[in-house]
Amino acid sequence: MSTQQSTADVTAAGLSQVDQNINNTDEDRSHEARGHKANLSNPNTSDASKEKSAQRLQELGEDTAFYRKQGKGE
Repeated sequence: MSTQQSTADVTAAGLSQVDQNINNTDEDRSHEARGHKANLSNPNTSDASKEKSAQRLQELGEDTAFYRKQGKGE
């Protein structure tokens, strides 16, 4: 922990809030959404898994979760 970082800034596993949100970018959410969308169309996954993916995809914002559909990327 740096000398400028107070213990109030440290959260789970000793990571700062900034460090915990490092994978919380639009591109990362898009990758997560793509994985869940692939799970929904995979015939080898269980119905329970598909339900969880559908729920998480909805939480991510469904089609708006995809990076290119936000007008970003390529």
